[in-house]
Parts: sequence; C-alpha cells; structure tokens
Amino acid sequence: MEDFEKLAKHHLALCNDFVKQSEEMGLDVAAARALARQAANCADAGQWHTALKFAAQATAEAMSAQPRPDFPYSEPEPLEEIKASSPAGFSLSLPKPTKDIVFDRVHGGWLGKVIGGALGEPVEGWPRERIEQAHGEITGYLKKPPSTLNDDTAYEVLAIHALEEYGAGLTSGQLAWEWVEHLPDAYTAEKAALDNLRRGVVPPQSAILHNPYSEWIGGQMKGEVWGLLAPGRPDVAAEYAYLDGIIAHRKNGVYGEMYNAAVVSAAFVESDPRRLAEMGLAFVPTNCRFAEAVRRTMEWCSSTSDWRESWKKVEETYGQQYNWVHTLPNIGAVLVGLLHGGGDFEKVICITTMCGLDTDCTAGQSGAIAGAICAASAIPARWKDPIEDTMRTYVIGFENVNLTDLAGRTVAQSKALLAHHGGKK
Repeated sequence: MEDFEKLAKHHLALCNDFVKQSEEMGLDVAAARALARQAANCADAGQWHTALKFAAQATAEAMSAQPRPDFPYSEPEPLEEIKASSPAGFSLSLPKPTKDIVFDRVHGGWLGKVIGGALGEPVEGWPRERIEQAHGEITGYLKKPPSTLNDDTAYEVLAIHALEEYGAGLTSGQLAWEWVEHLPDAYTAEKAALDNLRRGVVPPQSAILHNPYSEWIGGQMKGEVWGLLAPGRPDVAAEYAYLDGIIAHRKNGVYGEMYNAAVVSAAFVESDPRRLAEMGLAFVPTNCRFAEAVRRTMEWCSSTSDWRESWKKVEETYGQQYNWVHTLPNIGAVLVGLLHGGGDFEKVICITTMCGLDTDCTAGQSGAIAGAICAASAIPARWKDPIEDTMRTYVIGFENVNLTDLAGRTVAQSKALLAHHGGKK
C-alpha cells in the first residue's frame, strides 16, 4: 500500500502540473480543476485508489482542454506560423562578422556558458533574498574549485556531434536519436521527452506526451550553441533552435530557445545589450507571453539604474505566477543581468546570479552572450583560469571536453552550416 500511495502522489503532482500548464497556455481548465480537487480530497482522506482515478481524469481533461476566448495572446507552434507572426518574418539584416574575430568570440561564448553555469550552480533554485543573505554581493565563484559538470551543456555538445554525424541538413528526429544514444538521464521537460523518445515517440509529439514542463527553461538554456554556429545569421540560428526546441518544448519554451540563439548570433556584430535584446524579438511571435516579458523587462531596466528594482518588478509580475524553472521569469533574470551589467562580463554574470531562480541556466545564458560580445581573449583570467578551459559532461562519449577544441569544432560546423544556407544574406 505504501508503494501505491507513492504512485498516487506522483500522479497527483503531475496532474496539478498539467492543469497549471494548460491554464498558462490559455486553455479552459475548469473541468480539469474540479477533477483535480476531487483527487486532492480523496488523497486527504487516504483514498489513494480513487485519488489516482480522479488525477488521471483531470490530466486527460487538461490535455484536451479548449482555448479560452479571453486569452489575449497568439502563440503558434509550426515554424512557418511563428515566422508569419514575428515582427518582420525573421528578416534582420546584419553585417557579416570578420573572419579574424569569429573563433575568439565562439570560444568566448563557450567559456561564458561554462563560467556562468559554474557560478550559478551552487545557488540554483534560491530566491534573491536567500542569495543575498548567504553571499552578499557576488563578485566571484561561490564554490572553489568551481564545478563545470552541468546538464545545461549536455545538449549543446550533442548538437555539435549531431552536425558532425548528419551534416547541416540535420533534422529534429536525427538530433533526438542522439539524445537516446548519448544521454543516460535528463530532467523535467527533457526527461519527459527522453522517456518518450525511448518509447519511439518522435518530435514534436515527444514534447507533448506526458510533458507538463514544456514551457520551462530547458529550451532556452540550450539555445546559445545555435547562435555560435550561425554568427551574424540570427535567422539561421533561430531555425535550428526551433528544430532542437520541439524535441522537448512547446510555445514559449521553444520561443525562449529561438530568442537566445538569435541574440548570441547577433552578438558577433552588435555589442550593445539593449540592441541585442531588441534584435532577439524579431524571431519570436509579436503577441506571445515571451515577447511581452522581454519588452516589460527592458522597460523596467530603463526606468532605474538599480538592478534590484528592475528584478523586483520581474518577481512581482512573473515570480508568483510561474514556477521558478519556467522560461518567463528566467528570461527576466537574464535581461536584468545583461542590461544592468552593460555588457561587462563580470557584472553581467554576477547580477544574473544574484537575481536567483534557475541560476546556472540564466548565468550560463547571459555569460554566453557576454562572452560572445567580448571574446575569450577579453574574459578576465580569474574567471577563465579556474575552469582550465575544460568542461565536464555526463554525455556518453564526451565526458571531458576541451573548450578550445570545442570552439574549433563549432567553427568548422559553422562554415558548413552557413554554406548550406547560402552564406551571408
């Protein structure tokens, strides 16, 4: 009976997550909520068998719920519809980055990703107040030596490997099978997707079936690699981010990855953080919750010189409504760090970390952007030296990765990828 109670509690939690996500997506969950309440009441009474039945029914209702007529957003899923609903149909003309800076900036992006992740990892999931109480003003690594073993980088390593295996015509399905072959485990949305893939469920259904976390930050956390692979071509970066994103994510979860990829790509030719934040909006639907969160955060950052005041607005607007792993509050942390940090590598990653939430993901993202802006050669030694140009992963066959070598592999694949897409527009 204890095992059955544990099983019922697990499915009750999943049920509540499904109902919450469906409601956030603008679906009518009134019937699902009523069934979820019945499940909770039965659980309170110790009637676990009946609680499990109502939880299953609530989940089914949530997954089949219809759109609410009062939902004010338009959040398409097919790529062509996303393009059509973006500000200019993915059109953004940028100068071609000069060849002599590409490797240094690609290396800087990888270093920034790993450094930011290592900085944020010890306080992952902490709110701002707890971080401040424990560490005060963050100015350096919180763990010495810093650990570079982080699931956030596993998918980017596999992206490079998949391109080496399949070429620039890579598909979502081909990349997904690399997950199955090389990932021993995953978390939240990626875990749900990996379980589906192992059962033979292919993208985009792998992101939908049994996955109440498909708008969480996992897509956004792995978008940088596509920007590093398409320097100065955010349109190409965003399209590859989409094919990656739909393996485990939907809607705003995918938009976050596309936005991140586009911003990193643009960082090869644009150094102003505010311009970069604006450029990324060209590659997500104009009237989606993600774009609204970006625009609001940019406004809050413009209205004060104190990053804490800007972050307070993000917390008040998104922190209570969404899970701490959700894409929307976390893009706020990235932008607060980037805009108040002014492009200064140290300030960017430290402010992002001090905001809290999914700090290894957010500091990794802002670090990759700042690293691509300033290039590896300009990242201070006190941040580079402790990680010894090495990244540890749990990806089977790629457990220890030299970042200089990885940057070289990235540049090689970048050349093939951009040639496949006709070079510079």
